[in-house]
Amino acid sequence: MTAILIAVALSAAVLLLLTRPERIPPRGERYPTGPPELSVPFPPLEVKAIVVIIDDMGHSRIAAEPFLDLEYPLTLSFLPHRPHSAELAEEAFRRGKTVLMHLPMEPKGYPDTDPGQGAILLSMENHEITRVLEEDLKVVPRAVGFNNHMGSKATEDRRVMSEILRLARDRGLIFIDSRTSPDSVGFALASAMDVPTAERSVFLDNIQTAEAIDEQADRLLDDAEERGWAIGIGHPYVETAAALGRLASEAEKRGILWISLEEGLDYAGPRH
Repeated sequence: MTAILIAVALSAAVLLLLTRPERIPPRGERYPTGPPELSVPFPPLEVKAIVVIIDDMGHSRIAAEPFLDLEYPLTLSFLPHRPHSAELAEEAFRRGKTVLMHLPMEPKGYPDTDPGQGAILLSMENHEITRVLEEDLKVVPRAVGFNNHMGSKATEDRRVMSEILRLARDRGLIFIDSRTSPDSVGFALASAMDVPTAERSVFLDNIQTAEAIDEQADRLLDDAEERGWAIGIGHPYVETAAALGRLASEAEKRGILWISLEEGLDYAGPRH
């Protein structure tokens, strides 16, 4: 009897592997009820993948151009109320990039460390948080969601994050936790509230040298191999734009796909 049960289990496993998709679904394919909660693909999933987000967009067209020109499926995150945020976000959308709004949030050290105009602060009442977030989103109308800019203090606060994520859930928006604090409650709370979510694995360019960025890029690929997929966040530096080409080549050598944020959320899906 035991041998029969083992044989049945092995047959089911083989069938699962044979029917598993061999590629990332094309961009635009969605679950009927919207993107599911994120979880990391589990072994023996053969496809490994990375997602790259470039933060702090909107200050300068010159700084943005190299990232708009890249053919890779980048996600570009635009700060609200910056001189070029609205026009560049629209252009990014036309060029097939995923657009996020880079939500300024209160950091530790505020007010000496200023997150900028449109920031969510702990001193705000819930209705103020909603009003500011709605105003910020209007500046980046193509955004499919948002990730936090700074926010090392605000993302630790359950009240603040609950109000932000309630609006995200009601509008069907994605929340990406930039993990500026190891004690952030953003990702866990978003998952619990059924908000499509993921969290940053690696910051690519805290040190803006080719060697340092390449080292962080290798860490991103290592994380993808270990976890199934991983998110790297960079910034609009010339050195970062140059390094992305090297990242793409190394990912190809290691058999790791570079996919869009939506594809990552769609393809990973929830674990059961």
